[in-house]
Amino acid sequence: MHLDYWLKELYPKIAKDLGLDVERDRFATKLIAKLGGDKLLPAEVLKFMEGREVTVLGPFGVLDFEWDVLITAGKSVLNYDVVPDVHVTDGEEGWRVLKDLEDKGTIIVLHAHGDNVELLKEIVPKLERFVATTQVEPIDRVYNFCGFTDGDRAVMIAKHFKAKSIRLVGFDFEKAEGRKLKKLRWARHILKMEGII
Repeated sequence: MHLDYWLKELYPKIAKDLGLDVERDRFATKLIAKLGGDKLLPAEVLKFMEGREVTVLGPFGVLDFEWDVLITAGKSVLNYDVVPDVHVTDGEEGWRVLKDLEDKGTIIVLHAHGDNVELLKEIVPKLERFVATTQVEPIDRVYNFCGFTDGDRAVMIAKHFKAKSIRLVGFDFEKAEGRKLKKLRWARHILKMEGII
């Protein structure tokens, strides 16, 4: 997916459907850049995925398989005793979980949006290094790989860095209600557009 299409076509539709404040997203983007400072990792740290088989683990999986590269997404990591290679999140699982993963060698990809400003203020000071992402216009060392929820954003990151293959494990795009269900349906739409499902 081209970033221009995301910014001009798809994300405005998502924002309208869910009543999101795009200006607040932009504020969060500037905030994570300011708070992050020298902690912000270059995107190139994720290039190790190129040519490799990537598994993205959702909340409803079972760890009865082998993997080459493992990415967890958001609070789903709480369901497993696993140390992923990459963890993609907007921080809902809290700084302690993220710090523990970081200490064990996981690359944290922390997302800024209008609804997690207070979480960013709490989490960023606790981390040593991380990759920062946004869903609006990227700025220096705050990237937009496209994708909306933690899960589909993880997939978009793997695709951006030219994974050989991308496997989804433990995803259910209907297992929610209300606004959460709307978000999951947008995630499914994005993954269908990208030919992942």
